[in-house]
Formats: sequence, C-alpha cells, structure tokens
Amino acid sequence: MKRNTLSIALAAVTLATANRAPGATPGSLLKASGEVAGTVTVTSSGPGGCPTRICTTNLVTFSHCFTNWTWQLVCTTNSAGVLQCTNVPVPIVRCFTNTFPELNCTNEFLSPQSETVTEQLSGELSAIAGCDELFGMFPSNSTFEAVLRLNVRTNDWVGTQNGAFKIVSGTNLLVIGTMTGVTGLGAPVAGGPCAACNHFQGTLFGSVVRAGPLPGVRIQAVYGGDLTGITCPATNTPAGPVTLLINGVASVPCLNPFNCFEGSELETTAPARY
Repeated sequence: MKRNTLSIALAAVTLATANRAPGATPGSLLKASGEVAGTVTVTSSGPGGCPTRICTTNLVTFSHCFTNWTWQLVCTTNSAGVLQCTNVPVPIVRCFTNTFPELNCTNEFLSPQSETVTEQLSGELSAIAGCDELFGMFPSNSTFEAVLRLNVRTNDWVGTQNGAFKIVSGTNLLVIGTMTGVTGLGAPVAGGPCAACNHFQGTLFGSVVRAGPLPGVRIQAVYGGDLTGITCPATNTPAGPVTLLINGVASVPCLNPFNCFEGSELETTAPARY
C-alpha cells in the first residue's frame, strides 16, 4: 500500500514538473516585467472628506378622525297612531388636529476639497523584452483589467488608490490580485518632480490560477502609470489613454508530492475577484 502511494506521489511530481514552462524550476524566482497600453475610465465619483451634519425643524400638522357607535332611542308613529320606539346604533364622528415640530437631519459636503472616484483600467499586456521571464509565457492576447477606488484632492489630484486586478486571455482567467498605491505624485527619482497629476504608482500582489502558465506562482511587483493624454494642472479627474509599467518578481512554489493540484490553496486564498 505504501509503495502504491509513493508511486502515485512520484507520478504527480513528474506530471507537475512536465507542465511547467522551461527554466521555471520549483523554488526559483522569475523577473516579471510587463507593459499595459490601455485606457482609464471614470465610472463614478462623489464628494470626499468628512460630511457636516445639517438639521432643520419643520412644523407638521397631523389630523385624525375616529368613529364611536352609541345606542339611541328612535320613536316613530305608525298609521294606526301607535308610538313605537327602538334602540338603533348611531355613529358619532370626532376629529382632532395636532401640530408639532419634526427634526430632519442630513449629511452634507458643504465645501468638498476631495473626491472619491471609481475607475476602470483595461489594456493589452505585453512582456518587456530583455527583462521579463514570466509574462512572455502568457498568450499574446492577454489583457490587464483593474477596478480602482481613489480618494484624491481636487486641486492637484494627489491621493490614494486601491483595488483588484486580473489578467485574462479571452474568457480564461490567468492571474488575480490586488493593487495599492498613490496618485498625483512624481516617481521617486532624485531630482524628479514632487507632484504629477497624470501619474500613479504602487504595489501589486497576485497569483497565477490554474488556467495560466505556472499555476500557483505568486507575483509581487511595483507599478507605475502615466495618463498620456493629460496635461497638468488638470481641471477634471485625470483619465484616458494610459501606459502602465509592471516590474517585479514571481516566486515559483516548491512541489508537494502529496498535493497533485498545486496552487489550489493559492487560488482559494487569493484576493477577492471583482
């Protein structure tokens, strides 16, 4: 029985190794360098910052009527001149009116200096020749898609961003992950500008799922994006054509001979999909 189990485990290792891309040995590190040429679209926006509680008092008039039934003696004289009396129910309607103050409160952004924005980023992903060792394994029609939520100042669009991304090829999901960064700041280069309304940058973490090459590989990278159609200073939320550069490291997991479906745990514990 132990011999059969060991044979199955060794077969699983052989199969998993055969399915890996050339040069991607278990436990190795790969450079992940890619470029996304696409578009950023603003899907929603609203005032940011802290709201002010505004309360007003209105006079409200309330009227209500109710009906009581009471017995009343009713007498009539018939044709023979005989008086006949009976008790019949008679409705008595009473109404009352009250006027009282009513307090209404709402949250108002009186003079907002910031905005909360939701954006979609989508574009074709290509490997950077001479640098990349991962994205070049992806299908040529792979696209990078992200949904980002921003909290930014409206005077220079400096702020924060976070969200989720995925890399797909047609209907096949290849990579899922998260993005966290800042907007409106210049790249951290000595002598560079301290602010740039058309630039954003940050860190992304992702995992390759089973449909992609090297399932289970974890990706950690920095990213930087430039909105090429925006000239600073900008009046509206910067959006439009974008060039996004990704530069990071992909960690190839070690093989587990007793886990034939390597990466299944990563796939279920990876960041939430959108």
